[in-house]
Amino acid sequence: MTGINDLPSLIIATLIFLAIPGPGTIKLLTSVAEKNGGPKAGVWSALGLMAGDTVWMVLALSGVAALAAAYPRAFDFLRYAGAAYLAWIGFTLIRDAKQTFGAGTVSSSIAIDGRGPWQWFSESMLVTLSNPKTIGFYVAFFPLFIDATTFDGLATYARMMSVVLALCFGYCLWLIAVAQFGKRVFAKYPAASAWLKRLAGVALIGFSVKFALQK
Repeated sequence: MTGINDLPSLIIATLIFLAIPGPGTIKLLTSVAEKNGGPKAGVWSALGLMAGDTVWMVLALSGVAALAAAYPRAFDFLRYAGAAYLAWIGFTLIRDAKQTFGAGTVSSSIAIDGRGPWQWFSESMLVTLSNPKTIGFYVAFFPLFIDATTFDGLATYARMMSVVLALCFGYCLWLIAVAQFGKRVFAKYPAASAWLKRLAGVALIGFSVKFALQK
């Protein structure tokens, strides 16, 4: 592919990165597992995660990473705000753990409990945006796969972003299928599903602490 020196390696590296569990994975799984969630909630959550990644990729490629290095305090504020948001999501999962996973699905654009596409999309996007350090990852990641002889500027970056986002969406669809299966299983075991939500909440709080302390 024009501008990309090793497409198979780009695909493999992206899949490895996606396979590492993170707050985005937990958010998508819990969205599907909501009583009135399901595949539709998962797809909207996936789109939110991808939107957040797109923001970080665009910022990384536009030179904002250099600005972050020059003014670290500005990004420290974003980092702390993101950590607080993740901690809040984790707390709500623990608080509402007894509202066990159900088998209901969303039948309209707005869920029975008032949650719908906008909530799933925006929450997932904010989870991705909660870690400003992602800019640094993309700054280091993209140059590894650029072919200097065929590089054509923004077009090459657009192709690389398209590959990453397509793989991300495919991986999210797989996670949605796994979560939907798990939802049916855990609906039969309310106590187990409650503990799973608590563990997910603890994990998100753990990520929030990690983001708040990382330099």
